[in-house]
Amino acid sequence: MRRGYDREGYLALIRKLRGAVPGLALTTDLIVGFPGETEDDFAATLSLVEECGFDGAFTFVYSPRRQTKAATLPGRIAREVAQERMSRLVDLVQHIGRQRNEAALGTVVEVMVERASRQDDGMMMGRTRGHKPVNFASAAKPGALVMVELTHATSTSFGGREV
Repeated sequence: MRRGYDREGYLALIRKLRGAVPGLALTTDLIVGFPGETEDDFAATLSLVEECGFDGAFTFVYSPRRQTKAATLPGRIAREVAQERMSRLVDLVQHIGRQRNEAALGTVVEVMVERASRQDDGMMMGRTRGHKPVNFASAAKPGALVMVELTHATSTSFGGREV
């Protein structure tokens, strides 16, 4: 896709960022089924996702856009193949996200309250500095900064208690 970097350069940047900002949350956007993508190419994508340890990813199956160079490329990937690859990618991203979130359980983090939780009446939802949602009981108003102990995790969010 004509990116101006290679795998090693990208990994070096990730290491530099994680070294400079402890606890950094990283997300990415990923497309599967780009024209000409082989199973080896896809395996390299999975390997890179694992090595980077992304907290989350916005994932998409390639779809052609008129007037783009990619729309004219040969080697279209069958929809079923792209969907199966997407499923494997999402499973991996969720596994990594859950591991990273579970590693943070028991820590106390600053959370900015955004709104009442949609998940649970009487709860509030806020976000960590890494932009991860946290649901917790609180009387705090939107915009307030509160300290929350992270008590349970999914691949994308936390539950906690205000301390």
